[in-house]
Amino acid sequence: MTTIPIARIPDNSNFLQTTKYTFIIPELPFARYFCQSVNLPGVNTTEVAINTPFATTYRHGDKLAYDSLTMSVLVDEDFRVWEETYKWLVSLTKPTKFPEYVKNRPNKLPYYDGVLTMNTNANLPNLRIKYTDCHPVSIGGIQFSAADSADTTPVFDITFRYDVFFIERF
Repeated sequence: MTTIPIARIPDNSNFLQTTKYTFIIPELPFARYFCQSVNLPGVNTTEVAINTPFATTYRHGDKLAYDSLTMSVLVDEDFRVWEETYKWLVSLTKPTKFPEYVKNRPNKLPYYDGVLTMNTNANLPNLRIKYTDCHPVSIGGIQFSAADSADTTPVFDITFRYDVFFIERF
């Protein structure tokens, strides 16, 4: 009879509930309330091909590449989340003239750290992902349609780029 080493038995066998999370970026205070979903982006490295006389083998690369972070947000009647994201995106560029770049962000930094906190089934913080230097790169469109019912709430996506993320356990 074989025995299973204690180290291979997990301490917690509860499964993750994807509804138990919070996502915060300080520049988008309304987004925390209207956030419908957010992804934990993929991470990869380039592969390096090593040619041999028999077959090509592969080894890991030397840099990590992080996929973009996408957040789906409900559209509130006042367009608060859409507007605050749009103003942040505009302030990172110069849409018509250079003074707009400076005027839209007086004494503000262009990048913020985002924090995704995943909670346990008891809704207690369990794992935190900190994204450094987040900034929006796109705002998805909002579809208006006379065929929709009054119960249909539109959703749009915000795509962010960031430098790197770090994992913290509670």
